[in-house]
Amino acid sequence: MFFDWSSTDFKPNEWKYYPLAYRHDMSYDIDALNCTLPAIVEFPNLMRQKSWIAIVVSSLVSMYLFVILAIVCDDYLVPAMERLCYTLRMTYDVAGATFLAASTSAPELFVNFVGTFVTKGDIGLGTIVGSSVFNVLVIAGVCGIFTQPTKLDWWPVTRDTAWYLIAIASLTYVLYDSLVTWYEAFAFLLLYIAYVIQLSFDRRIQNLVRHDHAESELLDEDPMTREEERLKGFRDHVCAKPQTESNFCQWTWWAVKYPAELMLACTVPSVRSIFFLSMILAVLWISLISYLLAWFLTILGYNLKIPDAIMGLTVLAAGTSVPEVASSYIVSKKGYGSMAICNAIGSNTFDIFVCLGLPWLLKILIYQQKVEIDSTALTITTAMLVITATVLYLGLLASRFVMGKIVGYLSIIFYVLFLIIACTLEILLNKENMCDIEDPSGFFG
Repeated sequence: MFFDWSSTDFKPNEWKYYPLAYRHDMSYDIDALNCTLPAIVEFPNLMRQKSWIAIVVSSLVSMYLFVILAIVCDDYLVPAMERLCYTLRMTYDVAGATFLAASTSAPELFVNFVGTFVTKGDIGLGTIVGSSVFNVLVIAGVCGIFTQPTKLDWWPVTRDTAWYLIAIASLTYVLYDSLVTWYEAFAFLLLYIAYVIQLSFDRRIQNLVRHDHAESELLDEDPMTREEERLKGFRDHVCAKPQTESNFCQWTWWAVKYPAELMLACTVPSVRSIFFLSMILAVLWISLISYLLAWFLTILGYNLKIPDAIMGLTVLAAGTSVPEVASSYIVSKKGYGSMAICNAIGSNTFDIFVCLGLPWLLKILIYQQKVEIDSTALTITTAMLVITATVLYLGLLASRFVMGKIVGYLSIIFYVLFLIIACTLEILLNKENMCDIEDPSGFFG
């Protein structure tokens, strides 16, 4: 069949090429050869032959997908979230930790569904772990270095950091025996529900704990009536052009991203109309682009001979975190630093409790068996998340909760150190023997 082939299709000394084919079930052949299939075989059969053309094409496509993700976030997701939060009269920090965090975490949720049900490997978990570090350190670095110093309220940062540490401790406990049971996955979802309930009573809790809190952080400005950074309509997306005096680079950048602008404008309603529908369709677009990103970045990693777990920790994690970076940078430029940091940390809490817990629970209920986690290095890597969260919090504490360049550069330095240590652990501890799918005399021979 077109999407269903088995090992009987491959006979000795007979090589056949099946375009756009998926692997169906080869567990017996894999066990006999004592090797693990690379994640690329779970995606459509495209550019599996290693070549420089595949590297160039997958790199260019991935970069353009990053551009589309940034446009979706900047022009649709964040403005729709602003209108939603204004309607619900939410504070900036709670909005960043809930709706904005959940919306921008759609790529991680989708990638982990792919990793759990399609590739059945560590790329989903590796992406969650890698994007968690990326969210905490890189977002703090970008906001601290490229925006004006912002005074943060200590309460929401402390609150979300505490919940994030609870999420890390829970994940470390679950990964300790490399098995996930249904009650462990269900406990993740219950913990996130408890987190949301606590956020819903946050202002009342603040009134009990402290006498003063930032009332100015309340979303009291209607995005539809503001004069600066007005919400874009359909014509603004389709008909807008650079100024006549714009230079060549500006016109080139407009020409590059205009196909994406036109495509999104024709498929997503303007946030000036039905903003809730705009938000839903923006999240769907993010999920679709994330699948394509997972596909083409897997092709890139396969051609560059990079292990799947390392791809998840580095490139794929950064790619799926583009919405968080863009949205946090946007709100930080507007002076809402608490919303940016709470978006970063709240996204991580959502990633661990929901993006991991929900796919795991569904898989256990469907297949009636525990989920096995293969990579031994990920347990140690997950424990290292505590260090990254502590570094950011202590950096903010030392600066008296001022998000500035010192905290920004400190976060970037520790993110580079994390990548070096995590990738080294994966190389040293992961002893999987990957099948050579290009060898005519091997698995596909």
